[in-house]
Amino acid sequence: MSWPKETPYKRYPSDLTDEEWEIVEPILEKLDPYTTGRPRQVDLREVLNAIFYLNKTGCQWRYLPKCFPSHTLISYYYHKWIDHNIFEQINTQIRQQLRKELGRNENPSAGIIDSQTVKGTPESAQESGFDGGKLIKGRKRHIVVDTMGYLIIALVHAANIHDSRAAREVLVALFSVVDTIKKIWQIALIKVRNLFNGSKKSLTAFLKWLKKIKPLKVFRLCLGDGSWSEPLLGSVDPDA
Repeated sequence: MSWPKETPYKRYPSDLTDEEWEIVEPILEKLDPYTTGRPRQVDLREVLNAIFYLNKTGCQWRYLPKCFPSHTLISYYYHKWIDHNIFEQINTQIRQQLRKELGRNENPSAGIIDSQTVKGTPESAQESGFDGGKLIKGRKRHIVVDTMGYLIIALVHAANIHDSRAAREVLVALFSVVDTIKKIWQIALIKVRNLFNGSKKSLTAFLKWLKKIKPLKVFRLCLGDGSWSEPLLGSVDPDA
């Protein structure tokens, strides 16, 4: 792939292009405004470039190239943005903009859930596990995307956590981000009965607890055979 002409510096493929920065800059300035003291002098674009470089190469903080701001400054902004869910909010706003441009509602009404297991590294040894199904020792990530493939939520955990247990945590995280989901397609391995230990009572208790966290609308899960479960909340069928 040829190097994009709009790339500001001929340095690293992980650097933001001008087009990407035009999208991210107003969102970042809105989410992390600087309202007190002297005007902010640090270049937030370079901070993001450094974070993307770290993520892509896996290098240590102190090994960041000298063309970036100091590693202590990058670390400060990284942990600040993690603590305030800035990256999740940026992802949400970009997803909403893309959906609007394509004539869709800002927030999706359906999602797709899936998981993937990858081998761990020595640094992740304490949070790794063995996936007996895929015979891989490492980490597992669960994601939910909308029907256009845009990311809604992602959770990373040890690979030995079963999909049925992890999926419940994913649903809690999902409805804390969007409350418009009515349908969720799932892979065949994640059965509704497994999600709630095969007990209708467990399902009811879980949904009541989930509703306390975030008021929910009716939603349904797609079963492994392609059919849909009964409405899981309320008494109104979302397709009625």
